[in-house]
Order: sequence, then C-alpha cells, then structure tokens
Amino acid sequence: MPFENKIMIANYHTHTYLCDHAEGNVEDYVKKAIELNFKVLGMSDHAPFIFLQDRSVRMGIEDYPIYLKELEEAIDKYQDKIKIYKGLEIEYFPFEDNHYRDLLKHLDYLTLGQHYVETDNKLKSIYHVRNLEDMETYVKTVIEGMKTGFFKFISHPDIFLFNQTEITKEMLELSKQLIEAAEKYQVALEINANGIRKEKIYYQGEERFRYPRKEFWELVKDTNVKVIISSDAHKPKYLFDEAILAAYKFARDIGIEVEEELIF
Repeated sequence: MPFENKIMIANYHTHTYLCDHAEGNVEDYVKKAIELNFKVLGMSDHAPFIFLQDRSVRMGIEDYPIYLKELEEAIDKYQDKIKIYKGLEIEYFPFEDNHYRDLLKHLDYLTLGQHYVETDNKLKSIYHVRNLEDMETYVKTVIEGMKTGFFKFISHPDIFLFNQTEITKEMLELSKQLIEAAEKYQVALEINANGIRKEKIYYQGEERFRYPRKEFWELVKDTNVKVIISSDAHKPKYLFDEAILAAYKFARDIGIEVEEELIF
C-alpha cells in the first residue's frame, strides 16, 4: 500500500545492497525519494571497517569505490531534482580515528550507529547488551564519539535499551548523560523508524517499541537537542511507510519538535 507523503522532506539514514542485508542501489533510493517529493536524501550505508569485517554484515573495502561511484553518478544525474548527500553509518572506536578522517575525505557526513561495545577485551553486539555495565560502556563510547566532531548525528541513540522491559533510574541517568552530551557537542539525535518495524515488547500491559524508547525521548523533550526522524531504510519502499507515520506520531505525542532537515 503506497503512502502519500506530506510531512517528510529529508532522510539521512539509507542503506543499499552493498551491505549485504539491504535491497536496492543508490539510484533506486533516489528515484523513490523523488517520487515521495523529498528535497534531501542522505545515503549512509554501513561503512567498510576492517576492524569489524569479520563481525558484522557491511560493505567490504573493495565495495567502497562502487558505492562512491554510484553516489557520484546519481548526484550528476538527479542534481536538478533532489539534493543527495554522501554518507556512511559507522561505529566509534577511539583507536580508529584515522579511518574516520580518511572516510570523510570523500563524504559529506558520518552517522554514529554504535552496534558493538567492548567488554572484557571482546566485542559484544548491542542486541546482546543486558547489564548496566555494558550500557555504561555504550554511553561512554558514544559520548567519546561525539567529542571528536566526526559525526553529524547519532543513529538510534536509545538502542542500548533494546533488551530492557523496565527502565530503571540508572538507565535514565545514562540516557541523560548521552542527551546532555548531544546538546553540548551539538550532535543531532535520531528517532529511528526501523525500530518501529521490529518486534515490540510489553510492559505493564502496554505495547512498547524496543526503540525508539518513550522514556529516553521524554528526557529529550525539554532540551535544545536537534532531533531528526530517519527511516533507516533497507528497502526503497521503507523511505516512507507506516513506521515513518508512527515515528512522527511518537514525536508529536511526546511533544518533540522534529527538524525538517539538517544544515551541512
């Protein structure tokens, strides 16, 4: 079922077939974005990253030139119809700063999507994080990433609460630390519609999104943090769908003002 778009003009979180768990190439997304009357499309596929190459599904180093070529061709072909930004989604690890600098030589932006935390000298998927110590590591890592200035926005910043049914005061304090850092370093936070597409959890008889988490975003409401809504599209049809509509309702119900677009 197609949805008419009257509320969204920009999406900055978009994946392609090159990451091996999405569909569509750059041009497929650009055509769909034009159909939806978007003014801006930011492509941000999962970055090549040797440090994580054996851990996660992402484009390989050998695929990166293909990605850049598709982006340049789309920019040249559709420049009179839509603004296309070249980006990547990537995790932050402080010993890899040179990699972020190298990537930004060819790109307009990076978004920080922290899918792993280091614990006991090992990497743990954020989807397996359950204890407070690992959550603390997540928040500390994301804040360190914000300090660098490498990242335009934080993708699904509340994803560290993925496995939590009840949000404790300690988790709320960690949330506050992350939000305060975003305000201090002027890094936008993303309400991620892909979390809405995932299986829900139940708490006190109420259905909740694993992310975006209501408790986290209620803390954002009374701050000056910039908030965007992104599709985290892994298929062109997800650029605007029921999850996007639900994300806007989620923000509206809490009282969060969403940025129409980011300034580059």
